Amino acid sequence: MTDRVLFIDDAQVQSMEGLQRRIHPGEKLEGNPVLRCDRAWESGQAMLGTVMKEEGVYRMWYGSGVGQHGDNKGRLWHMYAESDDGIEWRLPSLGQFIDPQGSTSNNVFLDPESRPHQYSNVMRTPHMGPGRRYTLVSFSGPGHHVRFSDDGLKWTEWSSEPVIPRFGDVGFYTYDERDQLFRGMVKRYLEVRGRRRRIQNRTVSADAYDWTLPLPAVVPDEIDDAWTHGDLDKASEIYGIPIFRYGSLLLGFVDILRTTDAMGTLGMNNQGVVDVQLISSRDGQTWERVGDRSRILEMGRRGEWDGGFIRSAKTFVEDGDELRLYYFAMDHPHGAQKKGDWKRAVGLARWQKDRLVGLRAADEEGELVTVPVPAGKQLHVNADTSRGQITAELLDEAGTVVPGFERDACLPFDGDALDHTITWRRLASKDNHDENLSVRLYLRNAEVFSLWFS
Repeated sequence: MTDRVLFIDDAQVQSMEGLQRRIHPGEKLEGNPVLRCDRAWESGQAMLGTVMKEEGVYRMWYGSGVGQHGDNKGRLWHMYAESDDGIEWRLPSLGQFIDPQGSTSNNVFLDPESRPHQYSNVMRTPHMGPGRRYTLVSFSGPGHHVRFSDDGLKWTEWSSEPVIPRFGDVGFYTYDERDQLFRGMVKRYLEVRGRRRRIQNRTVSADAYDWTLPLPAVVPDEIDDAWTHGDLDKASEIYGIPIFRYGSLLLGFVDILRTTDAMGTLGMNNQGVVDVQLISSRDGQTWERVGDRSRILEMGRRGEWDGGFIRSAKTFVEDGDELRLYYFAMDHPHGAQKKGDWKRAVGLARWQKDRLVGLRAADEEGELVTVPVPAGKQLHVNADTSRGQITAELLDEAGTVVPGFERDACLPFDGDALDHTITWRRLASKDNHDENLSVRLYLRNAEVFSLWFS
């Protein structure tokens, strides 16, 4: 099977007319939140790091800052949870560390005495050899450190020295199996249009030890600041970007912090809310904003548990034909952590496979032509044509319609399917498929999310 042609960006689009790119926010689970951070020593702040599914079991690594007063002020603990269905979670007793209540009967896998990491970026890395089946990279001032584990529960620090020194406290990491690279996004401050702001810098490593110098990847632009209408006390900042591989693309959930106070209520800890938007890249260096930059993850209404601050885990969990994204949220905005007894919890948002972004034609017919891609015997589409239809034809590399695969010979697709096989009335020679072909789609009242050959 060839790579799916995704329509999140224009890289595989040769031409299109009458189509609009639409972003589809995840559908939140009606029973959210799925995990409440409600123990006394989780009352400061909570941070969701990683959720993955292994051998039928969901695994979650998350953290919290314990309390705001006394000996526990600002101390960061990291916990582990498991689930059979991804909705009902249990907190296993790991017996490794003494918690603030004096017990080892808890789910703590890292404590402040080990090293107070933020954002538990756990990656499966069996290629690293014994003792390194899992890799964890996370911030612990004054830089980002690496740890290894065989089970994801007992961790050994590689070095007391940071692998990425002097960068900010927010960093997200992934292991890109396709390119065989560790990839990271780390926070730093930069003067942007007269104001010191958070930006995100990209870095890569072949072994998790030696990282390239982080260079700017996503910087707030004038479109990000359009909502301020020139008010100098307001601005947009790039707070963090969990990144991950999705087929032929690298995707990221970029946190746009919309600050409403120039100096910050807590120094640089500005007051504001976060918009979660989608970005994409083909090479990990050049990152593009997707579509009209509308939210890929909706914030709840003000006063609800996820109505003040919302951030995603570092990647999807692919479960059959469903994409699951776990997210951490609070009922208060960023910068208001000291103003009361706020609610914090973990929720779940879901998409059907490939259906984050689509190209849609309304009443008037739209037309799409892909770049030439390796062909196969059958053409598949992931599309919603329940109110209209899609027809297709195949083009050779010269742009000529392949005999037998003309539009008027195509049986219209008028349903809603994650995997529909496009068929033509007349059978054609198999030889016509042993080359690179472009696909021309005609859409009416329909939306296409991906296509591929098998």
